[in-house]
Amino acid sequence: MTSHLPESLAESWRPLGTRTGESSVLLASITAETTLYEPIEWAEQLSRLGASEIPARSLFAVDVTVSPSLSDLGLSPDAVFSKAAPKAKTQFIETLEDEGLSVDDTRKTLEFEAANGAAGAWFVLDATYPVAPDLTANGDGTERIGTEAHVAIWPTDESYGMAGGTLPLEDVTEAIDENAAVDVAELTDGFAADPERDRETVAELIRTIDFGTGAESAE
Repeated sequence: MTSHLPESLAESWRPLGTRTGESSVLLASITAETTLYEPIEWAEQLSRLGASEIPARSLFAVDVTVSPSLSDLGLSPDAVFSKAAPKAKTQFIETLEDEGLSVDDTRKTLEFEAANGAAGAWFVLDATYPVAPDLTANGDGTERIGTEAHVAIWPTDESYGMAGGTLPLEDVTEAIDENAAVDVAELTDGFAADPERDRETVAELIRTIDFGTGAESAE
């Protein structure tokens, strides 16, 4: 199954890397190959501002492979969705925390209609993001900014679609030490927190991403 950014986002976002995680549901093994995307315009600033390989402002899409296939087990993705969705959320949280973010709570759990017409689950998470130690007064890597993370999962014909993103809730300039040896204005140019805009971007990805067979892109 091949996933890619919808055309509306492909010119302003680019792949940053791919990582693979595994979990299980009933008798099936689930492999999730996550592709992380960064905004091209702010890529350099984001890499310098954060103490994580995941940018504070990011998108991700996940290729989910189930082995043996659910159909071979006499099941459908819909039939075990109630078990798969929490597993997917947990795996996503573990990925964030492995990369230095802290996830505090699940703020909202929403139902939504995916591009293929399936009913999906959309989780909104409260988190904090680590600021690069060399930019802060204490220099010990404990300075953080408020962050929001989104992860959505929905059934496809044979597997699941999964996508989401992270976004800053506060300006990182507030966490940068005024004595840091950087040009703060240059470093943060164009990076003012804009949660509403970023939420719209994440929502556009979740509602329109094309996972090929089993999850067709919306018009």
